[in-house]
Amino acid sequence: MDDKIAIIYGTRPEFLKIFPIINEFRRLNIDICIVNTGQHDSLLTEMENSFGIIPNYRLTVQSLSFTNSNLIAKLIDEISNLIHKENIQKIIAQGDTFTVLASSMVAFLEQRKFYHIEAGLRTSDINLPFPEEFNRRVVSLTTHVNFSPTELSKQNLLNENISEHKISLVGNTIVDMIKYVTQKEQIQIEYQNRVFITAHRRENIGQPLRNIAQAIKELAEENPVIQFDWALHPNPNTRKIILEVFENGIPENVNFTEPLSYLEAITQMARSKIIISDSGGIQEEAPSLQKRILILREETERPEVITCKCGILVGSNIQKIKQSFNAIYHHPEEYIFKSENNPFGDGKSSERIVKKIIE
Repeated sequence: MDDKIAIIYGTRPEFLKIFPIINEFRRLNIDICIVNTGQHDSLLTEMENSFGIIPNYRLTVQSLSFTNSNLIAKLIDEISNLIHKENIQKIIAQGDTFTVLASSMVAFLEQRKFYHIEAGLRTSDINLPFPEEFNRRVVSLTTHVNFSPTELSKQNLLNENISEHKISLVGNTIVDMIKYVTQKEQIQIEYQNRVFITAHRRENIGQPLRNIAQAIKELAEENPVIQFDWALHPNPNTRKIILEVFENGIPENVNFTEPLSYLEAITQMARSKIIISDSGGIQEEAPSLQKRILILREETERPEVITCKCGILVGSNIQKIKQSFNAIYHHPEEYIFKSENNPFGDGKSSERIVKKIIE
């Protein structure tokens, strides 16, 4: 194939969904240029190592003193230099980060083809989530092929007058990833007396996160036989807020941990009865792991999780979190989600994507 391809990512969630595509290119013996922009640092490198990925390039774009605008400017400059150096003609990126936004802008300005994985996710408010909703709306404008994970995401693009020939409905590569990991690591789906929790989104920092922590504290006190496993985010602001709620004592059945590796997180989710999180990625992983999820957000760009009855939007309302939890947790017919209802596909998304790109 004459057109040189670059796969560009910069965060852990991006890597998880791009890995199955890298794997598929490797299976077909097609050479690609793998680029880690460095938007996330050591945690991402650790994940690359665990999956045997050595990028061709590791860029250094992040600085504690950077504003969002500084970061985008640095990303554009570094990616532009790289695609000229390597004569890249096709750029693949996944999701809605600044790495994706900058990659799509460079592709457009330098007249290269841009392929967007997980295109068409939308909320009704350009500020929710911030800045991801802005990023993905802008990216869709100039993408050569929008790889939509669901019928709804495809319809969102059509509603924005994106030509149908620029949209390919392929499913979500996270299903491919879950399939790969659970088979390789022999992770079993179980329903132990455990709950897996994460909370870190920017819009929840402040009183919403205090409410979430208070709800978990009360649930733990009211259900002493249930183990609540809370994987804390590295952000010191989120930790401070959460731990302040527990300053008078952490119940014995609440276990706070440092950030988990992907394999550790999947293992914990696979053995829990229910998941409580504000993570977009975990919303997609829950159906493949056959778990119900309480979504700690007011709105989700993945409404398929709601309509297939895998997830419930609870926001940061203490009573809603507790009532929804109790309605699901104590009833097996409620907390077991049937995998055949998974709205995100069959685990063959990466095959479809790579086939389309190399056509």
